[in-house]
Amino acid sequence: MCAAYEHFFDVMEDLGFFEHIYEDLPEDFSAVFEIARVLEDETHSLTQRLLPVLELQTSGARRREEEGRDPQVYIDDRAEYEAGLIRSPQHLPRIYNYQWLLPEDVFFQRLAKKELWVPYTREPTYYGVDPESDEYRPDSRKQKLYVLLDTSSSMAMKNRINLAKAIVYHFLKQNLRELGYIHLRTFDTKIGELHEAKDTASFHALLSYVMRLHTLGNGTAMARAIRQAVEDINALPQLSGTEILIITDGACALNEEEIRSMLGDSIVIHTIKIGRAQLIASRSYIHDQIFEEDTDQHRVIARLQKRERELKHQFDYAQSPHIKRRYEESLRALRQEIDRQVNAMTEEIVVGYGHELERLSALYLQVDDIDLPGMFEFREEQLEEVRELFAQIARELDLRCSLEQLRKLALLIDHLSVLIKNTEDVQLRTRLEVLQKEVTQRLTGCIEAEMQASGGGMFRSLGSADRHDLQFLLSSASTMHVNLWRAFIWKLLAGFRRLAGRD
Repeated sequence: MCAAYEHFFDVMEDLGFFEHIYEDLPEDFSAVFEIARVLEDETHSLTQRLLPVLELQTSGARRREEEGRDPQVYIDDRAEYEAGLIRSPQHLPRIYNYQWLLPEDVFFQRLAKKELWVPYTREPTYYGVDPESDEYRPDSRKQKLYVLLDTSSSMAMKNRINLAKAIVYHFLKQNLRELGYIHLRTFDTKIGELHEAKDTASFHALLSYVMRLHTLGNGTAMARAIRQAVEDINALPQLSGTEILIITDGACALNEEEIRSMLGDSIVIHTIKIGRAQLIASRSYIHDQIFEEDTDQHRVIARLQKRERELKHQFDYAQSPHIKRRYEESLRALRQEIDRQVNAMTEEIVVGYGHELERLSALYLQVDDIDLPGMFEFREEQLEEVRELFAQIARELDLRCSLEQLRKLALLIDHLSVLIKNTEDVQLRTRLEVLQKEVTQRLTGCIEAEMQASGGGMFRSLGSADRHDLQFLLSSASTMHVNLWRAFIWKLLAGFRRLAGRD
């Protein structure tokens, strides 16, 4: 079999889809597999576009590589600290205790000048290791990243959430061997809990958590999410040097100066922006920015307006027609200059509004919405690969009907639904539908045989209600909507797993 579907079930296992009943899984959850398969192709335009993020490294690792040091190393993780001047108000609770004894005026003076001392984690020590070792090991190339994943309702549009999941999946799989240090929070109107991946088990747990996300909230609390990430990084010594990666589809207005001050010199933001959503500045916002903000341009306009009022007063009280004409000409020229300044400021506000995140990001990638039928490009040879995948399961079923094979058939039914939905070729789509019916028939046939077996086969522990429902579904399988059938099968399989254990 070609490599495209050779490891389909292994990937489903990695993503945790064997561990959860159907109701816990988002719609079209296996589409992530197809998108991730595309990202594996380094020549694909989407992969090329995302390559700068997929190959992100920490600044420390880049420095060591530039210095030509051997990247095959492991970290001495002893807790070592060194003193440094305070960089941010968030560091205040961590200052050395003796400084709290300073006189109040001296304390605040030193705080204002950033002259208080704080313990910071020291740059880790690196040692050479065997480059031929196949064991998991951290090294200087590993990413140390804090991921903010947008789960607002707009991410459900145009497969944005599935693309975001595929990026996270591809990203984490690349980092798994070196065991990079990854933290993640979701955000919409609320900020999600902090998740971390620092060893093999926690990497797989984080993958499973991200893949199962399907409850999307309204709104995008971008500023609060960034603030929370910065607070986490500043509060946890082990996150020193961590960079932030934001995956979002939202265009939002941010207080650029406030966030830049919050980030300081040590925290870097990278962004993947999915889709072309834009934010348009309202008239009231533009008015406030021009006439109420305390900026250099505002002060220029304020001086011009003051001069306009003075000339208007002089014009009103001038007695000579000749002097009135001179004031009138001056007023006309002054008003033209005010209009020019206001128009220039308006254009600057309109052009820059909603692009604050782009300016704050060291790396900003704009990715267009994906068209799954155009991206999958499902062809005849791939249909044969899926058919061979089914044939392998069928050969195993000929020997023994096991819970593992039932789960694989149920997963394959789900994935065929995704392929049918996103295949443009009518003949190919029809053949996929025929294959899905074959898989469903084999699934129901296996269950039917187990039900008729002596002692009830693997279903001997089923309760009477489940048996009644199962008999009804088996008799209606040919006419019942596949989604209803599939939902019950997933629920049923979860119960069998608890009773029989994993085969």
